[in-house]
Amino acid sequence: MAAGVAYPALTIDRAPQRVAFVASYAPSLTGFRGPLIREIIARGHKLLCAAPDFDDQTRSKLMGWGAETYTIPLGRTGLNPLRDLATARALTKLFTDWRPDLVMGYTPKPAIYATLAARKAGVPRIIPMITGLGYAFLEGGGVKRKIIRRVMAVLYARAFSASHGVIFHNNEDCGVFAELGLLPEGLPVTVVRGSGVDLAHFSRCPLPSLDDGVTFLMIARLVGYKGVEEYCQAAGMLANLGVKARWLLVGPPETGPAGFPLSELRKYEDVVTYLGSSKDVRQHLRQCHVYVLPSYGEGMPRTVLEALATGRPIITTRTRGCRETVLEGVNGFLVPIRDAESLAAAMRNFLDKPDLIGAMAPESRKLAEGEFDVAHVNKAMLKALGLDARAPA
Repeated sequence: MAAGVAYPALTIDRAPQRVAFVASYAPSLTGFRGPLIREIIARGHKLLCAAPDFDDQTRSKLMGWGAETYTIPLGRTGLNPLRDLATARALTKLFTDWRPDLVMGYTPKPAIYATLAARKAGVPRIIPMITGLGYAFLEGGGVKRKIIRRVMAVLYARAFSASHGVIFHNNEDCGVFAELGLLPEGLPVTVVRGSGVDLAHFSRCPLPSLDDGVTFLMIARLVGYKGVEEYCQAAGMLANLGVKARWLLVGPPETGPAGFPLSELRKYEDVVTYLGSSKDVRQHLRQCHVYVLPSYGEGMPRTVLEALATGRPIITTRTRGCRETVLEGVNGFLVPIRDAESLAAAMRNFLDKPDLIGAMAPESRKLAEGEFDVAHVNKAMLKALGLDARAPA
């Protein structure tokens, strides 16, 4: 399935549309969807952004762009029938009152519950976006995860049956759902290159001096499936060899079932410097020489795209979503998931041959420009949403 192509194209009214985006994390609306939101509003459409956890800065920025905001009850992690029912009811009421022409929910819960609520409220066009398959669909797992996976598969099947199209962030995720029989025959499908990256906002930055050794950086929520423990373990292996290097970790704590506890992270505090969460990761990308994300699977890892645009070599995993960001040996290295030793070996490449950093850095920027420019991604998104033509003034 070709990236950025919809099958088949939707035919819609070109009058101004009332569009609702539903997210599970409010800052993602400005951080990940900002250029798309601004473009939709610039085209003459009205936009409502719904999420559970607006802070003043996020709300103010969205309203400054011309969007409306609405707080919804939504638990981002875990399956709680009563809480999820409250989410669905709140969204149904919101859509009934606001009367959108188009609803797009993204990340697992909004993709499911916003879609089902929109169908119940009679929304004429519903197009969820699958930004990644999430914890439930990772390889392996015990009985509990298998049960969650079955429940999620049923919910996704119902949501797709209520949809008029679906957007995926990579071909492999689309393939997984197709193999499971979750996608109705004839449902229009679009595959885009993740969220894309704003090449002006994440401009290419000079590499820092190597006088104090190589600096590695990982940016991620503190969840196990992002590979936090493998990153820490690999850093510990190399530190024990007495190499001259620094390991930085940036990201918010996670209290859900997949969270990597801060108590565990403290075991590595002599090696890995944890900098907490950050509202602007560019300052951290400027400090590093090599960006690392040992994730078990992604839709398309946004932080890697930002590191590519900044001009940093990448170490990530040979799994769906992640592998698309690295040309092996050209702009970085791919390693198996859950393999701290292989991760340490990939890091060692840069420690033993620091010239690789300068050689790979421009290749990362070139890949960002050629494959992940947010302008190209948003063009495909607007077409899939039926918003590619400007509304009449």
